[in-house]
Amino acid sequence: MAQHGAFYTDNLSTPLRIAQAFLAGKTFTSSFGTVPALLQAPAPLLAKQWKKQFDADRILAPAIALFSSGVFGYIAWRDTAWTKTSILYASSASLLLSLVPYTFILAEPINQKLEEKERNLASASLTDASAEAGVSKEETVHSLVDKWGTINFGRILISAISAGLATWAAVDRSEVVPAGIRLTTGANRMG
Repeated sequence: MAQHGAFYTDNLSTPLRIAQAFLAGKTFTSSFGTVPALLQAPAPLLAKQWKKQFDADRILAPAIALFSSGVFGYIAWRDTAWTKTSILYASSASLLLSLVPYTFILAEPINQKLEEKERNLASASLTDASAEAGVSKEETVHSLVDKWGTINFGRILISAISAGLATWAAVDRSEVVPAGIRLTTGANRMG
């Protein structure tokens, strides 16, 4: 029987777990699946493709992070005792909340530069490889998108650690399945 303040993992809904996995996967895909492919394009096309991806993620990623953080924070708060499970959920919620200032502080200056590049290159031919002639190497669209992908890598790590903590909290409930490893040898391993 469950003790007062403890609750089962089925209270953590499948849609929430899917949303968190989606957030971690989407962030990973943005940096490692999309960015290397985008960097093969000429500057005007790269700026246009980056902007399309950025606009699609602008609302979705923070909404998922804030929603998941709110749910994990509620689960941590709901537990009446300061248990390992509530600490894991609180840590997961805090990490997800940290994505918002992390992104704003580190990525926003690059986002603004890339948005300006997209506006400036909108009239250039999409395949014009010389569209950024005379621009310093650090300020080219390719360099900025590469920096953006690197900052996204930090978001991947934060999302993955948060997902790992929430999963650990869900699995570590003694009422469901105690999380532990036991090595045995010989005939004793059968029971």
